[in-house]
This record gives sequence, C-alpha cells and structure tokens, in this order.
Amino acid sequence: METKYPLVTIYIPCRNYGQFLEQAIQSVIDQIYSNWELIIIDEASSDNSALIAKKFHNKYPSKISVINNKKPMGIQKLANYVLGVANGKYMMRLDADDWLDESAIFLMVNKIQSTKRAGLVYGNYYYTNPEGKILDVEFRHRLGDEDLAGQLPPHGACTLFRTRALKNVGGYSESVNAQDGWDLWYKLADRIGATNIQVPVFFYRQHDDSMSKDNRRLLKARSKIFKEISKKLEGDYKPTAVGVIPVRESYPDFKNVPFQKINGKSILELAITNAANSNKIDNLVISSESKKVLDYAKKLEEDKKVPSHIRLLRSEKTKSNGIPIRDFMFLAGEKYAEINKTYPDIIIFLSLHAINRKASHIDNALNMLRISESDSVVSVQEEREPMFNYGKNGLQLINEGRFQDLTFDKERLYRFNGSIIATWWEILRNDSLFGEKIAYIEMSLEDSLQVKTSSMLNYFQGNHK
Repeated sequence: METKYPLVTIYIPCRNYGQFLEQAIQSVIDQIYSNWELIIIDEASSDNSALIAKKFHNKYPSKISVINNKKPMGIQKLANYVLGVANGKYMMRLDADDWLDESAIFLMVNKIQSTKRAGLVYGNYYYTNPEGKILDVEFRHRLGDEDLAGQLPPHGACTLFRTRALKNVGGYSESVNAQDGWDLWYKLADRIGATNIQVPVFFYRQHDDSMSKDNRRLLKARSKIFKEISKKLEGDYKPTAVGVIPVRESYPDFKNVPFQKINGKSILELAITNAANSNKIDNLVISSESKKVLDYAKKLEEDKKVPSHIRLLRSEKTKSNGIPIRDFMFLAGEKYAEINKTYPDIIIFLSLHAINRKASHIDNALNMLRISESDSVVSVQEEREPMFNYGKNGLQLINEGRFQDLTFDKERLYRFNGSIIATWWEILRNDSLFGEKIAYIEMSLEDSLQVKTSSMLNYFQGNHK
C-alpha cells in the first residue's frame, strides 16, 4: 500500500549564492510537509555558501546533508549525481536564489498521489525582485484544458517527479548545462503523465545573475536537448525531408539579390551550402521564375561550390510576388516526386534571405517536428518588448509584464522570423500550410536577421563577421 507521506528528496545546488541560500534552506525546514530530506551541494563557492550549508547540517544532521565540490559539476551532472544518492520516492530541485511556499511539498505530493497516471507535477510561482519583494505571479496554462499541445514545459526547478521514473529514462542529458525543464519534460511527460496545480508554490527571484536571463545559452541548450531526444526516435525508417529555397532575382529597391556577395560568397551559395550541411535534409530544390538564377545555381554546382540539387523553373503563373509559401513548398514536392517517383515525407521552406541561419537550426526544426508530433514547425522570435493591439478605446497593451521585465506564459508573443517552415507532405497536400498543431523553434535576434534591403546588405558586407 502506498504511504500517504512518502519521503521527498529536495536538493539545492549553490555557487556563490550565499546571500540567498539561507532563505532557500529555511523555506524547506518550514514546510508543513515534514517527510523530506535535503541535500545541499556547494559548487566550489568563493563566498560563505559552504559555511551556511554546514551550519544547517549541524543543526539538522538527520535531515540535511552537504556535498562540497572542489570544482563545479554543472547542473545536469549534479542532478544525475543526486539522482544516485536520493532516498526519496519523489525528487525536486530548489535553486539557491529561490524559496518555497510553506505548503509547496504538501500540495505537490497530494496532487501527484491523487492523480491517476501522474509522475510529474508543478505549480505556479511568484516573481520577486532581488530583495524578495513580490512583483507578480505566474499562472501557467492548465494541462489538458488551456494547454493541449504540451509545448510549455515547467520551470526546471520546483517540479516534483518520481525518482524511479527519471532513473528509468537515464536521468538528465549531461551534454546540456541549462534548460533541464525541457529535458525533463520531453523525457517524462508522455511516458509517466504530468499534472499541474493552479496555486503558487515557490518564489522565483529575478536578478541580473539569473541563468534564465542568458537567452542564447538557453536556446543552444534547448537545441541539444531536442537532438538527444530525436536520436532515441530513430528507427529503420527515416522520413524523407526536402528543402525548398524560393529565389527571386530582384526587388524594386534591391537588385540582383542571389548574386550579391557576403564574405566572398553569394547569398545563394550561402543558402544552399547551409541547407546542404543539415544532417536531415535529403535533397534541396532551388525554385525561381528566373532562368538566370537557375543557370547560376547550376554553375555553382558544376564548379563544386555547392552540392547537387534540384532546380525548378516556375512558370509565369507562379511568380513569387503572388504565390503563397505553401505553393512554393507544394511545387517543390511535386518536382521531387517527378524525379524520384515518390513524394517526400516533409517539405521545409528555407528563406534565401536568412543569412545567419545555420544547419543546426534546420536540424532543430526537423527534430521538433517529430518530437512534438506536430503538423508543422515554424521558426520564431519571441517578442520581448511591450506590444499593443487596437481596441475600442485605442491601443491596448497585450503583454503588460514586459514593463516589469517579466515574461508571463500567457502573455508570450512569437512572430515568424521568416526563416524556416517545416510541414508534413500530407498537410500540404490537403491545401494547408500549418495544419492544426503548430510547434516552434526559437531563434535569437542575430540568427533571425535577413538581408532584404540594400542597407542590410551593406551591414553584412561591412560589419558582419
């Protein structure tokens, strides 16, 4: 019979967060749920973190243990180490700069114990300033109600999960040193079930040293997570993915676009090369209504500057100034089928102008398409500035939290950055571009830049490295 009050292992990693650590530890001690063990890991701190941890261990030796690392292990390796020594049926990380509501463990254990097929539970949280003053509260989307897609993983910290379940999937991916919320989610959510509670369970401190502020690092880590999970999906059948780069020769204020050079290579050569470097694209279609463009692409291939690819001359009826992206993609699939006598599984639109797009972004999109079991994937930028729409009284603020430098889940805004759209062929075949379930990959501001004007070209030719 399952005990009503199972042991919960809580661990606090700390590196030079001595100014916050005591509050984090005390919040565990103050829990109304008492059957817990606490493991504090000092990651080679140069401040008073180790002394604070030792003080609490001496006061509560049977409940609190301390590990002192002479060299930092990193968050993922550290989590796997704790996974091996944890005694609790459930396990949870608390960051050293955050702290728990006194009812947090009680509420989460009760929820996970009372929910059929749930091995992971998380709640909402308060945002606070560095001094601990509450700024606002994050209300997450309710699973199975407000969030059916399951593409909003919980915060990496203060998520309670079954210890054995994480052991069963091999723990955390140690090649990643951030974003373990995504790692945990895609390994466990479908496998053991997830649930959430609609009350705040911890206090999330906002300050300049917070790891979550480093967006480029988080995006890089997320990409690694998707890559690792995708490897586990690989079987004997590999979906055929065909990329299409639509190319227009000139715009009214931007002439000879594909032939313009950046760092000694033409824009078209760069686009083809970057796409061909993807490990997941099987063939590439260069699509244009300009024979001059296609002749140039052929010359690049003959000169061995780019790999072999398919060239598609669109008719006057399908000029790029009037055809939707879906039709570009569909025509590329038809051309591929004409040559190979079979249709591709996936078509991926690749903008010619996305000069900073890398093969890893393409691989990331195709990984996400399979992992999320979505109809399509788009590349986006998160809008991090305050945005308005027009209402009956004039402008209405959409994402109010941005004026407090907060990003609420329900206020998150994403815009298509014009770089990538990956769609299953069966969706395109049914006159749709996205289908019903749309996943996304986020790209940084720099990686999202596009050369669509002469001034942008001058920037890349003169300043871009």
